[in-house]
Amino acid sequence: MAKRQLVTPLELVERIPDFEGREVIAVGVEVPGISGGLNDALTVEPTVLHIGDPVAVVTIGRVKTVDHEPFDKKDLDGSLRRVQVVAVDEAHVIRDVASLDALLAGQRAAIDAAIIASEESEGIHRLPMNADEDDDEDEDDEAAVTARAHNQGVHADGLRPECQLCTLEAEFAAEENGTSIEEELARRPVPAS
Repeated sequence: MAKRQLVTPLELVERIPDFEGREVIAVGVEVPGISGGLNDALTVEPTVLHIGDPVAVVTIGRVKTVDHEPFDKKDLDGSLRRVQVVAVDEAHVIRDVASLDALLAGQRAAIDAAIIASEESEGIHRLPMNADEDDDEDEDDEAAVTARAHNQGVHADGLRPECQLCTLEAEFAAEENGTSIEEELARRPVPAS
C-alpha cells in the first residue's frame, strides 16, 4: 500500500513563508536525538513497556536547524516542504494515554478530515458502511437512510441504482465479471411491486 500523502489546507499553506522565492506547501519535523532524552528519563524512572502498550512520549527541545526539501521527490524544481529539526533536551513517558484524549481530540479530528480530503482528491469516497437503526444520524440524510436500509438487507431482493452501496456492489461485480455496471444492475433488478 502506498503511503498516504496528506495535503495542508490552502488557507494554512498561505501562512507558511516562501523559501528563496519558492513556495513552501508543507511542514514536517525530525527529532534525531529523542532516544537520548528518553533514555535519561527511563534511567531515573524505569518504565517497563510491553508490545502493544499504548504510550505517549512528551519531549522538550529546541529547533536546531530548518531545512527545505522538494515536496515531490520527482519534481526538484517544484514546491518545497519545510523540515524543522529539533534537538531534544528532555523527554518523559506517559503511560496513561487516555489522559491526553481531550488534548489531542481536535488534532485527531483535523487529521481525519485531511485523510478524507486526500482520499477524495484521489477519487476515493467513503460510504456510511456501519449505518444502523441506533445511529443518531439525521433522517433527512438520504445517503445515511439508504445505507441503513442496504445494511439491514432491504436491498437483498435486487440492486437499486439510487443506492451507493448497491452501485458499489455492481461496480465490483462488473470488474470481476468483465461486464458493465449497467449489466450487473440489470442482472439483479428490483422486483416490481
